[in-house]
Amino acid sequence: MNEMEEEMKKAYETLGLPEDATREQVENRYFILMKRERSQQQRAHDNDNANGESAITDLGEINRAYRLILGLESEKTSTEPKQGKIGHFFYYYKIHIIVAVVILLFVGYTIKDSIDKRNAEAKLGPIDLSVSVMGNFYFADMEIMQKNLLKLTPDWNRIKATLTYIPVEIKSQQDIAMQQKSVLTLISEKDQLYFLDKKNFDSLVQQEVFHKLDELPGFAALQVPADRLRFGQTDKDTKSYAYGIDVTDNPIFEGIEMNGERVIVAVRAKEEEWPKTMQLLTQILKTNP
Repeated sequence: MNEMEEEMKKAYETLGLPEDATREQVENRYFILMKRERSQQQRAHDNDNANGESAITDLGEINRAYRLILGLESEKTSTEPKQGKIGHFFYYYKIHIIVAVVILLFVGYTIKDSIDKRNAEAKLGPIDLSVSVMGNFYFADMEIMQKNLLKLTPDWNRIKATLTYIPVEIKSQQDIAMQQKSVLTLISEKDQLYFLDKKNFDSLVQQEVFHKLDELPGFAALQVPADRLRFGQTDKDTKSYAYGIDVTDNPIFEGIEMNGERVIVAVRAKEEEWPKTMQLLTQILKTNP
């Protein structure tokens, strides 16, 4: 077994996956581990104990394993001839440098963008509700989305809509960076309503991100048509439950390029946020064709 094969085997062991795991299994496992380690890191920081350093180290190992697995999968599909040991060595570490630079650029841009947005938002007044558009919706215009949603609740001050683009397939280091950014966004930011494509809806339901719809107060009274409900199942569920509603043709997407994807709305709001969340969801469903 050469050095690269050993690194690959270790990467799968770090993620706790078999070496024949699919890309979807790798992505789902990565999200779960990142969420768990960041939660442990936060607890360690709050308690000011010595476990904080190991949590950070674990995060680094998880990130390296994730990038290595997806990077090698792309390499395997290449038709170029295999390199010698020296060429392989430099190729391997060149990838790491490129990935590090890309991630640093993303982090720098994200921090600057976040500061700029906070300064701008401070001038706009309080936010009544936050929604997230997440998935293969690269060209979706969030300003139009906010205006369309606010038309449904004209007595509200503001609705914040954010876009998190997630590539359909991971084909490059940039795609890996986008995938990692989406995971960090899910962990650090919790909006009340999420509009997703089917692939990401199915994946995030499995990861226990959303509420079962029948647990929400007043949901039964909405009388959502059965063919609009979208079901899923977590590891804790004994059967499939309704976690989302298909709102693909809703007028709230008028003037917005949704890339031909089916759009499913799901609820992630905290209990104290349910009244306004249900108010907006009710208005959206009233306009559903």
